[in-house]
Amino acid sequence: MKKKNMMALAVAAALGLGVLPPAADAVSTRDIEQKRGEIDALRSKRSEVQEQISEAQKNIEALQSQQKQVANDIEKLNMAIEETSGKIRNVSVDIDQTEQAIDELKQEIAEIQERIEKRNEILKERLRSLQESGGTISYLQVLLGAQSFSDFIDRMSAVTTIMEADQQIIREQEADKALKEKKEAELTEKRNKLQADLQELKQLQSKLAGQLEQKNRLMADLKQREEEEHDHKMALEEEKELIAKQEAAVKQQLAELERQKRAEEAAKQRARTYTWSDSGEASSGETPSGGSTPPVSSGAFTRPANGPITSGFGYRFGGTDFHPGVDIGKRAAVVPVVAAADGIVFRSYYSSSYGNVIFISHVINGQTYTTVYAHLEARLVGEGQHVRKGQVIGYMGNTGHSTGPHLHFELHRGGWNEAKTNAVNPLDYIPF
Repeated sequence: MKKKNMMALAVAAALGLGVLPPAADAVSTRDIEQKRGEIDALRSKRSEVQEQISEAQKNIEALQSQQKQVANDIEKLNMAIEETSGKIRNVSVDIDQTEQAIDELKQEIAEIQERIEKRNEILKERLRSLQESGGTISYLQVLLGAQSFSDFIDRMSAVTTIMEADQQIIREQEADKALKEKKEAELTEKRNKLQADLQELKQLQSKLAGQLEQKNRLMADLKQREEEEHDHKMALEEEKELIAKQEAAVKQQLAELERQKRAEEAAKQRARTYTWSDSGEASSGETPSGGSTPPVSSGAFTRPANGPITSGFGYRFGGTDFHPGVDIGKRAAVVPVVAAADGIVFRSYYSSSYGNVIFISHVINGQTYTTVYAHLEARLVGEGQHVRKGQVIGYMGNTGHSTGPHLHFELHRGGWNEAKTNAVNPLDYIPF
């Protein structure tokens, strides 16, 4: 009986030790603290991105406020242009009426001129008569030449009539000349003033049109800046969501490490069987049909898909564009994509740039890595799912900003960020 009990204890101890990971893989307090540090860093980064989102929203609101003010200015300018155009129409009508009045005045002036010329003929006739008489006839001589008193009275009346007629002719001549000059001066002055007013209004209209064009350009610029700010805000919100997913994945990893740590300590303390199961992991035993999967290589990472590398890591196009990963070309109708290492899917969605994309977080020898699989035709894993190295997670495609069917694959030593500062060359880690 005692021998059986000893045997049972030995078996129990053997089973208890058997479920522990190798010594090199044992969970340490340092591993746990490192995960907590990663969570704090991600939380801080998420808070920083949220501040940037708030700042972007403020910029959007400021731009919208400026657009509202510019819209008011444009409305005022349009009203001013409309009012000026009305004044131009009115002045143009006045000018037309003045021109018509000038034409009528020309007719009046012609009549006045005709009267003046007729009087000139009368005066010339008087002068001619005077010359024919030798220039000696005068009103006094006419009176003194009377033969009788009655003749004197008649001559006096005639002379008076002639004198008054001559004076009337002269007065009328002077009045017509003055009237002609006055009317000509008035209409000329009025026409000149109207022409000046019209020119001034046209200059004002041109100035207002220039201001309106400037305001319209400013409005277009403000709308463009608002659109860019909206795009920036959307990118930040997407980054924030990715960070939140990363944080959730790291928290899940931390919980797993803590669970393993407790399991190790319990196994050591109690020296009894402890059944460990990872219920959250997805099965990796089967490979979906539809093409060959790359062989799973030894080491930390394996190749994510079959096919030639069509674009490498680093700067390209003459140093104007940084490529944070490698592109694997599609050379079959259906090309499966596999997880490069064990890990947790913390983001699986459709991105405007990446298309169908999967983000996986890995912890290898205490170091966090992130892999990205972009432009997929289809995704087979969801967020929060555990995947195994070599497990099919999707199929190569041509979604998002893609110039042809391929897999864009990124490897980051640490967490993923928008600037991709943690990106490393996958060829330095994976045997392609």
